[in-house]
Amino acid sequence: MFIDFKYGTQFRIGTNLFEVLRHRDDDVELLNITHDTKELLSINEILTAYNEKKLTVLHEGQDSDVIEYSTKDYTDAQNDIMEKRYRAIEPIIKRTIRPSQFQDYVDNYPEELKPNGSISLASIYRWLDLWYKRMNKFDLIPKTRGPKDHRVSAEIMNEVSRIIFKYGSKAEYVTIKDEFDVLDAEIKKINLTRAGHEQLKNVSESTYRRIRKETVDTYERDKEHMGANQADLKHNGVHSNARATRPLECMECDWTPIDCLIVDFELDELFRPVIMYGIDQAVGEPMGFNIIFKKEPDAGDWKQLILHCILPKTGFKELYPRVEMNWTAYGVPQSILLDNAKVNDAKEVEEICSALRIGLRYCEVASGHQKGQVEHALGDLNHKAFQGLVGSLFSNPTEKGQYNSAAKAVVDIKGLYHIAHIAIVDMVANNFNRGQNIQGVPEHLWSKGLKEMKIHPQLPAKRQYLELLFSSNSDTRTIGPRGIELRGHHFFSDELNELRKRLEREGRSREVLIRWGSDLRVIYVKDEFNKRYIEACIKSGGLERKKMDKNHMIHAELLEYLTNKDGSAFNDYDSSLQGRARLEIEEIQKECKLEYQGIRRRKSREAAANETVASATKGVPIEQLPGLAEAMNISMLNPEESRGGIKPSKSANNQNESIIEQPKPGALHVDIVDLDKIADSWGSGRKEII
Repeated sequence: MFIDFKYGTQFRIGTNLFEVLRHRDDDVELLNITHDTKELLSINEILTAYNEKKLTVLHEGQDSDVIEYSTKDYTDAQNDIMEKRYRAIEPIIKRTIRPSQFQDYVDNYPEELKPNGSISLASIYRWLDLWYKRMNKFDLIPKTRGPKDHRVSAEIMNEVSRIIFKYGSKAEYVTIKDEFDVLDAEIKKINLTRAGHEQLKNVSESTYRRIRKETVDTYERDKEHMGANQADLKHNGVHSNARATRPLECMECDWTPIDCLIVDFELDELFRPVIMYGIDQAVGEPMGFNIIFKKEPDAGDWKQLILHCILPKTGFKELYPRVEMNWTAYGVPQSILLDNAKVNDAKEVEEICSALRIGLRYCEVASGHQKGQVEHALGDLNHKAFQGLVGSLFSNPTEKGQYNSAAKAVVDIKGLYHIAHIAIVDMVANNFNRGQNIQGVPEHLWSKGLKEMKIHPQLPAKRQYLELLFSSNSDTRTIGPRGIELRGHHFFSDELNELRKRLEREGRSREVLIRWGSDLRVIYVKDEFNKRYIEACIKSGGLERKKMDKNHMIHAELLEYLTNKDGSAFNDYDSSLQGRARLEIEEIQKECKLEYQGIRRRKSREAAANETVASATKGVPIEQLPGLAEAMNISMLNPEESRGGIKPSKSANNQNESIIEQPKPGALHVDIVDLDKIADSWGSGRKEII
């Protein structure tokens, strides 16, 4: 659903409900339904509330939370397969069946509901991967199969290319059959010196014709034969010079490297950014831009450019105070014109444009003049804003000479954004254009065109859902007490914490689906309970050390580069010092242990030397001997009694014979003593004194 702030549009800002009555120049007369009063708000205040996500549009009295998708660009057969595939994976998405039940689910799936009459477990997992990529049914539509690559060996392809280059670039005409015959003769000549298993197999004539058709451009030959005009007519056909006549009818988009090097002050790294730019074809008004730090844009970068072109430009003067004039361009265009380059042809961009009812058109090959408006604007930006900076790369290498751009670069990323806003707002949007098709100031022509043609720029109902729609990346993460970790940084919000506590309370997995775009200040987390996405903002920890301001855009690729650089710095660090320190600690521990043992032994010797040795010879009574029990089976012997012997125990008296015979006085007695017999005869009775 889109909004255009015309008569009857209802929206809510905070707790107040408003209805649009009419426009008064740059102001909007509103009916405050909540307080039943009339108010006058500027269009800039309304758009600022929209950008700050405080404005909610009502549809039939209810909040509009759904972004409508369109399937008009697909056939009925493709839509049928899409619906059947989604119906097949819907129970798994809603977690009504467990992974252990997947195989039974596939085996018992109804025949009439199977996409193309078949279904397998591998298909289920493949469709789930497509779904979780962007949570979009369009991803389930089968991809159109194009021609496959040629199954031609490298050696044969080299010979084919040589023959095509030899005859294809000549102005003189040679039939394709003659070229193929030459190729056949060359291959047979090569095979004369090769063994049977090394023989080259020639391609068919039809394959040669297809390869030649894909690689040969006959324009140069036709230009020599027929002249430039007739060659253009043959190859490009007749083209009209029809241009857009009203704002938002057509938006031209393109990109180019910036002719200046940008430096990161903290890391002392140099970058050559690429600026992506959108401009209204009818009045020359800049619609938006996107700066990236890689050689070529991808689908995610195009989506971020279109997002910036659609959104209102509010709050930039607070971030970039040296911008003097206003920038009022916003709204969903009817069509977008892109260059016919491989990097611009992305299926995701086509699907997003289809969802927003935006027509997507491409220029013909090598026909950049068809979008000359944006081509001229990019050259103008480079010339006015960037080529005059210190560290310029110059558009002409001969002008650069020996100028050392890398040594002279002094502009950082924040300064680059400030310069870009000044150049686009003050030097382009509010500068008098003396072009052939456009005469006047683009900002004035934009406002005049909207009023005269009664055009109300449209916006999706909620900015949150617009950002979610243009999110180019998705993944799964686990919610922790500190939030969600992504690119080495944590993202947190109160709603995210409440979701984590609810998942823990119900014993469910804390793994959730997240989505994000090129700006990593905010990510979106899927709330399965309420079937919606909640926001989580990046924490400041680590950003201050990287000198990154959350008020400005945080590029995902730049943040990833800085995080990886931190990791590489850690890997390059020589950690052998830590190992040596650990060994020294262990040696100190051993030394302390030996010293402690020596001190304990010394103290024991000193304590033993200081103790008094108590004995009967020194006249110490038994009562003063410590540690002796009073009831002991030991009797004291008198000197007279000591001449006697120990009587045998009672158990020994019961023996029939003595253990050892007593020898006669003065006789040598030698006898074999049976120790086992003696041991058996020993008793355990009490000793008796004889």
